[in-house]
Formats: sequence, structure tokens, C-alpha cells
Amino acid sequence: MADQPSSAPINLRPSPFLTRLRFAVRIRVLKFLLKTVFQALNLPGIRDKSVQPTFTKVYPCQPGLTNRVYIPKSYKSGDALLPLYLNFHGGGFALMSPVGDDKFCSEFAHENKVLVVSLDYPKSPGHKFPAASEAALDLVNAVLEDEALPIDKSKVAIGGFSAGGNLALSVSQYESLQGKIGGIVAYYPPVDMTTPIEVSLATRPKDAPPDVLRHDAAMFNWGYIKPEQDLRDPLLSPTFAPREKLPPKLYFIGCEHDLLCRGAEIMAEKLADVGGPVRTGSDDCWERNGIKWEKIIAEEHAFDVVPSFGATKIRRAKRRVEMHKSVAEWLFREVYH
Repeated sequence: MADQPSSAPINLRPSPFLTRLRFAVRIRVLKFLLKTVFQALNLPGIRDKSVQPTFTKVYPCQPGLTNRVYIPKSYKSGDALLPLYLNFHGGGFALMSPVGDDKFCSEFAHENKVLVVSLDYPKSPGHKFPAASEAALDLVNAVLEDEALPIDKSKVAIGGFSAGGNLALSVSQYESLQGKIGGIVAYYPPVDMTTPIEVSLATRPKDAPPDVLRHDAAMFNWGYIKPEQDLRDPLLSPTFAPREKLPPKLYFIGCEHDLLCRGAEIMAEKLADVGGPVRTGSDDCWERNGIKWEKIIAEEHAFDVVPSFGATKIRRAKRRVEMHKSVAEWLFREVYH
């Protein structure tokens, strides 16, 4: 493989039958459990009313997907049009729904006076790549063409968490969106499907605790990627995307103890090296040529949403607030100006 030209396809090899069976059972059990949890959390009396969307919306282009719209509480009819932030949730391309990002989306909209639309996408293993990217493309275009929403089309950013970060980087490459997206925020995204999981694990600090993705990363890959799929496809592995296909501004956030961290950092470094001034900042938080990289030290994948307790919960809550404030500051400085 090392002797192949850089453009040569790297195809996913089919998993053994028993491995596929184990993955299929586990992923469906996880889907059932999470669906049950979300249904329970959405019951009257349990549902957190403070983080609910302004309304939900289904677009004809993707009638099976319900999207959540958050209009700042301070916004009144007749006010100036709002900056737009499009969000994709995480979940390994297989799990979760936009409901899981209600807290982030509602807080981000109300605190920053930004219109936030949290988009859904079809899940694996029933819908494999590129189904999620193509559905995302339909919905992004539908939102941008939605005259009922108070969108300032000169101030549009897109972002996502984990798998959602991958989708944000993927959908922004399509021809119909060229020039329409000003920036991307990719929170701890998978960006290079060609790197074996064992290699990614070896990039973590030696003293890091067990990685939360170590047992399920292969399952998520199996569910999302067809056998023999070219793993170098930039819509699947955005690290291979040409710089000119991506928006001018990109903010990557990685977690030091996450096996995905180094891959995202490499992509940020590669994009930042395309011309531009010298790098400013530190090794763990820098900017150059429209690219920002930030590494959240001593935290694991999705640290801001995974359950935690005691001092760890307090520390993570503080870092979560700091992270989103940093994103808002960057967006208004680099994208929404």
C-alpha cells in the first residue's frame, strides 16, 4: 500500500460473516435503546422546555427527515436578517437524532443571536455512504432557499459533531453549494477513513485512558461504508478534498484522548499550508490562512455530551462553555463579519 500512487483507490475489505453479524446485532440494539431513551426524555413533564426548538420543519426533498429550527428569543419580525448556522448531530452515522443537540442549538441561537437549523440525515446501516451526504445536500439547499426563514445568505456557516462534522465537511464540497458556505466548524470529526483504527489508537498519549470509540469504531465503519468503497473519496474522507472545494474558513476541534484527534489535526495542518501568513497561537490552538485548530487537552471524544460526575462533570461543563464561546467568537470574526 505504501508504494501506491497517492491517488490510487484504497478499498474497504468486506468483514467476515460472524463479524458482520455481531456488528448488525449490536448496532440495532443500540438504535433501539437510544430511541427508547429519547422517547422517554420527550414525554410531557420530563422534556426540558428551555431547550426546545422554535418549531420543527420537514422539507419535501427529504420528507422522512424532521429538522429543528431555533430562532433567537430576541428576534422580532422586521429585524435585520440573521446569520445562519446549520448543525449536524453525531452518532457514528448510525445513531442519535437532532433532538440530542437541542441544548447546544438552543443556547447557541439565543446567546449569539444566530438562526440555527439542526438537520437530520438517513442513518446506517440501512443507508450507507453517500446517502447521508446527498440528503444533507438536499436539506442545506432547501434551507438556503426557504424564504420563510430570516436568513442573511452572506453569513452562512455549517458544522457538526463527530460524524456530523464529517458531513459538514462532505456536503460543503458539492458544486451547488460552492460559494454559499462561509465557514465550517468540525467538532472532533472523522476525516480519514483510510487510517486503520489501530494506527489511530497509537497516536493517542501514552497515559490516556481507554478510548471510548475503540470497540465501536469498526462497527460504525461497517455500517456506513459499502464493501469495496474507495476510502479516498473526499466526500467520505474529507482530508483528501481539494482546498478550493471547501469554504474559505474552517475551524477544527479535536480532543487529545480521542483516536480521531490526530487525523483532524493533520487535515487542518495540510489546509493551513496552502499559502497564507505564518501561524499564530500555540501548538494546541493556532490559526493560519483561514484555518483554526484547537485541541482540548486531556479530554475524550464527545467529552461535552458523554455522562460524567463530580469534579469531571464540573471541569467538562466549564470547557464546553469555553469551547462554544470560542466558536462563536471565531464565527463572528471570520465568517459573519
